[in-house]
Amino acid sequence: MATNARLKAWLIERDAAATHHRYFEDANRRGVVVPEGAALQSALMSRIGGRAARLGWPKRPEDLHLFLAFSVTNWEAVLPKALAGFGELSVFEWRSRGFDESTPDWLQRRDSMNRAMLEAFVAANERRPIDVVVGYVSGFTVAPHILEQMAAHGAVITNFCFDDKVCWPGAIRGGRYTSTAAVAHAVDLNLTSDPHGMTRYFAHGGLSMFHAEAADPECYRPLDASFEYDVSFIGACYGWRPRLVEGLRRRGIDVACFGRGWPNGAISMEDMNRIYAASRINLGCGGIGFSRNLLCLKGRDFEVPMSGALYLTQNNPELARVFEVGREILLYDDIDDCADTIRAVLADERRAGGIRSAARTRSLRDHTYSARWIHVLRVLGAITPVAGPEYPH
Repeated sequence: MATNARLKAWLIERDAAATHHRYFEDANRRGVVVPEGAALQSALMSRIGGRAARLGWPKRPEDLHLFLAFSVTNWEAVLPKALAGFGELSVFEWRSRGFDESTPDWLQRRDSMNRAMLEAFVAANERRPIDVVVGYVSGFTVAPHILEQMAAHGAVITNFCFDDKVCWPGAIRGGRYTSTAAVAHAVDLNLTSDPHGMTRYFAHGGLSMFHAEAADPECYRPLDASFEYDVSFIGACYGWRPRLVEGLRRRGIDVACFGRGWPNGAISMEDMNRIYAASRINLGCGGIGFSRNLLCLKGRDFEVPMSGALYLTQNNPELARVFEVGREILLYDDIDDCADTIRAVLADERRAGGIRSAARTRSLRDHTYSARWIHVLRVLGAITPVAGPEYPH
């Protein structure tokens, strides 16, 4: 098992490094500079300026009409609530309409779902012009020409992805890439949680921007509960996670583990919040798949701090973009460092309490889904800028 896990880790790290090298080498060879910041906004205006003018941008947030296209498989159920504060929201959630991308006959049914999506968009747009399409789609689920037709009707198209460091551009099924690479050119602003991923989207004809995950402050919140665990970990048991837990236990630190593959088994979202609150320290792992070296931002990186709980996770430099390390979250480099940090935190409850409070404050300010979309809409020029903190810092 350990040998198999190491092989899988090596394969995913090799493929990710090769993909990164290929896209960046091509960009350097051609002298391509991917637009960011003011340059990105200028490029966006060149692309969407006519549509923005016809839509009467900028508007007040409550005057917008958004069209959300997605499917619910796990956490995505929060999206309609997250976008509800921006005025009218038209929702196309395809699983509730009888379409399921996980079924064996999906490729035969995909075009029918796409037609239904476009029909729903056209009907909503005729009722009231749609300002922005918010997509959580890929080439596996949606054809780029569907998004292009939405743009032709006057809407501005956005699409986000939280899992594009690996398997990108991905396999070709049904005539196109299964990843977001297939639709990148048809999207006005691609949103990626990979801070270094903009080059890849640009190579496929799309503009893009860093857009991390977030957390729902109503689902993840401080609870008035006594501590039950010194250290807990929530997540499936695979890769190097068992080695981390066993290594800590050998050093005298007990870790209560929850999730698929652990004796405690999987838990509900409600139980997750309860365990966060009941743990003096919540342990995280930042690796992708079986790898401990290839890191990405995780939903847990935002859920634990949003819960007002103390979070100690793997040292991923990307976390410094979204939290103040040492004051709002803590990081470890290896098992020994993790054990030392745990002992120090357990011995200093005043420090631990300060971290929990700072984490919750920062999360409420910057890391709600609403805050994410306010930032996106400001970058697009859809809403009037207002005073206050901007994300990312």
